[in-house]
Amino acid sequence: MRLLLVFFVFSASAFAQTGPAFQWIEKIRSNQEFFAGLGTDAQGNVYVVGTTQAAPASAAARDVFVTRLDPAGNIVYSKTFGGTGDDTASAMTVDAAGSVYVTGVTYSVDFPVTPGAYSPTPPVEPNPGGTGWTFVFRLNADGTLGYSTYFSNEQTTPGAIAVDGSGSVYVTGQTSGGLPVTPGAYRAVCDCGESSNGFFSVPYQDGFVTRFDASGSRLTYSTYLGVTASIGFSVGNAMVVAPDGSAYVGATFGVYQLNVTGSALVAQGQPKVDMQAMALAGDGSLYVAGPVLTGFQPTAGAAQANPNLVPLLPYQSTKEIQTAIVKMNGLLQQTLAATYFGGPYQSSLLLSLALDASGDLFVGGSTAPKGFPTVSPLAAGFGSSETGFAAELSGDLSKVQFSSYFGDNENFWVRTVAVGANGSLLLGGATVTPNTTGSTLGSVWVNSLSVSAPPALRLDSVQNAASMLDGPVSSGETVTVRGAGFGSDAQVLFGGVAATTIATASDHITVLVPQGLPTVAVTVHVQSGGGFSNSVLVPTATASPGLFSADGTGAGQGYILNHDGTLNTSANPAHQGDRITIFATGVGPVSFDHGYAVTATPVSVDVELFYARGVAAVMGPVAGFLGDVYQLTVYVPTMADIIAVNPDLSNFKFPPQVGVVLTIAGQSSQSGLAISIAQ
Repeated sequence: MRLLLVFFVFSASAFAQTGPAFQWIEKIRSNQEFFAGLGTDAQGNVYVVGTTQAAPASAAARDVFVTRLDPAGNIVYSKTFGGTGDDTASAMTVDAAGSVYVTGVTYSVDFPVTPGAYSPTPPVEPNPGGTGWTFVFRLNADGTLGYSTYFSNEQTTPGAIAVDGSGSVYVTGQTSGGLPVTPGAYRAVCDCGESSNGFFSVPYQDGFVTRFDASGSRLTYSTYLGVTASIGFSVGNAMVVAPDGSAYVGATFGVYQLNVTGSALVAQGQPKVDMQAMALAGDGSLYVAGPVLTGFQPTAGAAQANPNLVPLLPYQSTKEIQTAIVKMNGLLQQTLAATYFGGPYQSSLLLSLALDASGDLFVGGSTAPKGFPTVSPLAAGFGSSETGFAAELSGDLSKVQFSSYFGDNENFWVRTVAVGANGSLLLGGATVTPNTTGSTLGSVWVNSLSVSAPPALRLDSVQNAASMLDGPVSSGETVTVRGAGFGSDAQVLFGGVAATTIATASDHITVLVPQGLPTVAVTVHVQSGGGFSNSVLVPTATASPGLFSADGTGAGQGYILNHDGTLNTSANPAHQGDRITIFATGVGPVSFDHGYAVTATPVSVDVELFYARGVAAVMGPVAGFLGDVYQLTVYVPTMADIIAVNPDLSNFKFPPQVGVVLTIAGQSSQSGLAISIAQ
């Protein structure tokens, strides 16, 4: 059973007392490769679009699928659309009446084109260069075909689509030329080609916006933007249309507002984020989200005022990139609010934004399954390297109302969030599972949740007491449960079993995880003052090690003793070949032999990726730490040890500070913890 299904089973009971709850959950299709998005109409119906392949292991062509669900989550219709070649949906949108508009790329020479629709000369054979043709089609509210057309037969990749109140459709993305440009367009010539540094050439593309009339029979306008996209840079991943018909288009280095006729730029701004998502508020203000760029600054009172990043060791040059959300005025010249929002790893992506009737902002995306800021969540992070998340922030970006991971033990992305019936949070996403052919296939899911203000008694996260990160929990681990409203009588229960309390405060409780945890996941909640917090589904593991740091943050200089029992510091470093002692929790079951602690599975320690030979371990109280602490003594690797493994490293020299990682039962301690070594 998938964990997503487990979440749904719990929704009727475990979440009944307080906090968010699932209203319904639907697995739309299996073996999907792409999920293009979801949207809702004025009646609360939900529309899901993606790309399907009937037989993933075969050479069967891919088609676009469109599925409509009623407000209760029941499937009304589900249709596929395309020709004999591969047809891939890139983006979708829905109008208030329930018509669905889809854009993407087709490799089908017989892609359905309706009579009277705008269309250049259709292709007569597959493109020998391997590129496809862009398309747009509309399904009416009842699922019948409204219109369908090609609109560019060159290397044009649509990235976003929007519809205005009259039914006119706008498509944006990147192109290498050949776009059908209309008279009076803002830019008639593509700013695209190749640049060279004398050693190699780098292709670059231009952005574009194409607007169709409501019938799909002609182009109202079509223009290049003159905004360059190259390796590492993008344009046209996000777009919204204002009530006056002007279009906002996002790019790596700015946001651009094109006038209603496509003949001029009305405004442009630089929110200092690489835009992955965009939403327009009723008052004309614009929200954008993505990885931060140089110069980004949060505003006063931001929900997350500081970057939430794994710190770099002195010799490391590749840094993680924090994500952020910015609210701008409609003229794009003023930042109204800005906040960091994301986990500590570069895999965090803010992929979708949506505003509810009260002005609160829903956010969805993908992140590493630990370290993401959660508030009254439904679940902790599952998945091996990435999982989905969804959150609700106040419109002024000053408060996180709700934030949770989503997904099962496969990698999972929340690709779209939307506002459903009665203000519910809708989220759609897809699993990504490697297979033997090297492609990625998964399943598409849609969830509907009721989200309320954070309750007075709530559970926000379960963190390893050493690493200060959430993640799997293991029997005997010392963890800190964070939240709010904890009284002096507060108890933490794991699957209904009370944990031994070590220390209690109003916003955190440190406990010892009980023995005998379930093998996959356990529900955790707090009982205090006769009430219950939200229940959180947390993954379990045989071991979940974390190393203690010197300053208690779980990062930077480790709490490590040198061979003489003094604390390891930059001023008091260890030497190659010295014995050192590291301190940890979450090592799993431990037995004792003549006073020495023996773990159920072998322990491995790496100092700057080099194996450190072990000596012995003990377990017991340590001054300044809560709970019993695992204390492991190992040798700092010597150059002889290193060269014996790899003779090519004869000139290697340890930097002054290097990383230390403890691995047990397939689980590793946090990155960013360091030991100081003498030069």
